[in-house]
Amino acid sequence: MGMSLSANGQVIGIDLLDEDREVEVPFELEQGFIIVKVWLNGIIPLRMIFDTGAENTILFDKEIAQILGIEFERKIPIMGSDLDSVLIANIARNVSTNMEGCQAVTRDIIVLDDNNLLIEEKLGTQINGIVGGSYFANLVVNINYRKRKITFTHPAEFNGPPKYYQSYPIDVISGKPYLSGDVGISSNKLSKLNLLLDTGAALPFLIHTNTDTSLALPERVMVGSVGFGLSGAIFGFRGKCKRLELGEIYFNEIVTSFQDLNFEEGTIPTNIIRNGIIGNSLLSRFSVIINYTTSTLHLKPYRKKYNKDFSFDKSGITLFAVGPDLNQYYVVAVIDGSPASEAGVMPGDLIIKMGRKKAKKLSLNRITDKLSRKEGKSIKLTVLRENEEIKIAFKLKEWFNDVPSAKG
Repeated sequence: MGMSLSANGQVIGIDLLDEDREVEVPFELEQGFIIVKVWLNGIIPLRMIFDTGAENTILFDKEIAQILGIEFERKIPIMGSDLDSVLIANIARNVSTNMEGCQAVTRDIIVLDDNNLLIEEKLGTQINGIVGGSYFANLVVNINYRKRKITFTHPAEFNGPPKYYQSYPIDVISGKPYLSGDVGISSNKLSKLNLLLDTGAALPFLIHTNTDTSLALPERVMVGSVGFGLSGAIFGFRGKCKRLELGEIYFNEIVTSFQDLNFEEGTIPTNIIRNGIIGNSLLSRFSVIINYTTSTLHLKPYRKKYNKDFSFDKSGITLFAVGPDLNQYYVVAVIDGSPASEAGVMPGDLIIKMGRKKAKKLSLNRITDKLSRKEGKSIKLTVLRENEEIKIAFKLKEWFNDVPSAKG
C-alpha cells in the first residue's frame, strides 16, 4: 500500500507524531461517540467525532470555515450514511489543523454546504464535524476507552500487542477498516459477513439485510430510527441477533439494528463492501488497536463478562435537546406500542421533570441512560403540553419482544 504525503512532504499520519514517535490524544465519550478537540488555523477549538468509519475529515458548519478564512477549491458530492443519498460539500485544501496532543499538520477537509443535520440537538452537546481515517492513516491507533485516550504510534515503533490481545486480519479500504465476522440472525447457522469497524456509530451492531441472500429479519422487531448520519435519520428495525462471532470473541442475543441499503431489489451492486457495522457501543468493551500499515486488528476485553447485554432505550421516546445550553428536552417521536406511547407521551411534549429532578439540570446523556435501564424500572415524567403540566408514569420494557412477528 502506497503512503500519501502531506503538503510539506511528510507521510500523512506520521506527521502527527512528535520526536518520541508516539502521541496521546485525550477524548470524551458522549452518547456513545468519541469526541476529540481539533483546532483549525490555530484559532477555534472544535469538538469533532473520531470516526474510523469515515474516510474524510468533515466540518459541518460552513460559517465557521468562512470566519476562519478557509477558501474552497470546488464543490463535490459526498455519499450519505445510507450509501445512496448524496450531499453537496466544498473541498478546502491544505488547512492547518491541530488535534489535541498531536503536532499541527495540514489536511484537506470537506465542508458541508448546508448544516441541516441537527446533530447537536440529537446528542445534546456541541459537535462541529468528524475526523476520518485519512487524517490518521499509516499509524497504529490504540483506543483506550477506560482511560479516555487514543495513542498514535509510529508503525516502526510498534512491537506487536501486549499479552491477552486477540489478533485479526482486516481490510483497509479508503482508510476504513473492515473485519470478517460470523453472524446468525435467527439461528446458530452462521453467515460470514464483512463488517465495518465504525467508531462514528454509537450503536452496538447493525446488519444490512439486503446485502446477502442468507440474511433476513428476526421474528420480532420494532420499526423506527436506528441511528443517524450525514444523510439524516437512518430508518430500519431493531431486534436481537442470535449470535455474533469474532474468532473466540462472541455475543449472544445481541441488540441489533437492521437497515436495508437503497438499491434495486434483486441486485447487489458490486461497490457494496460491507454487510454491516460494528459500532462504538460494542468496541468500547475492548481495548482496540488498529494497525493500518499491516491491516491488523487487536482486541482485548476489559472484563470477563464483555458480552453481557447491551443497554438500549426501553421507553420508545426520541428526544431532541434545544435552547442555548441544550438543556430543554422535546419529544420528537414516540414509537407506537411502546411503554411511553401507552402511557400517553406525545410528540411535542417538553419534559420539565424526571422524577423530582428538573430536566434542565440533567444532560441528554443522563436522561437517555435512565430510559435505558433494566426492564421494570419505573419512570415518572412531568411534561409541558399546551401550557399544561401533565404527570406521566410508565415502566421500562424490552417491548420489541411483544410486537407482532416481522414475518406475519
